[in-house]
Amino acid sequence: MTTWTIHEVAAACALTTGEISQWISRGHFRPSVTVRSGERRRFDWRDLACLAVMGTLRKQALPMKAISLLTDRLRINLTGMATVSELSGRFLFTDCAENQSDQAVGLVTEAEIFAALKQNARTVIIVDVAAAYRDAEIALPIAALKGGIEHCSRNVSPL
Repeated sequence: MTTWTIHEVAAACALTTGEISQWISRGHFRPSVTVRSGERRRFDWRDLACLAVMGTLRKQALPMKAISLLTDRLRINLTGMATVSELSGRFLFTDCAENQSDQAVGLVTEAEIFAALKQNARTVIIVDVAAAYRDAEIALPIAALKGGIEHCSRNVSPL
């Protein structure tokens, strides 16, 4: 499986290594692979997708707590996926219901989004996770792509 360094994913997602490290230490982001103290952290495609979405949501001025909750749910959905190609046609969606227990969050299809919108949701957040991943993948440094381009390109299908 292809993995990347913190510097590579930070550059790809328009984040800083400090932001990612803080998010990890504060529990806002949980990487796929845990490491012992002193070991270098590596990030897989699921991490890249989550960090790309976190960067996208951060640009919308959402509070970090909300971003963390959304990407935690995304992480749960990604755990059952073998490749990034399974993201095609699915979007991270939340309807931001007033009652937190009624809030729908997860990867859904366009049809499910339209059905939810027909119910007059007050505020929705929709993120095209595959597009966020592709944007980050394109921004990966050339050196990182030498090992990862075959895996990534083979597993990303156009939306």
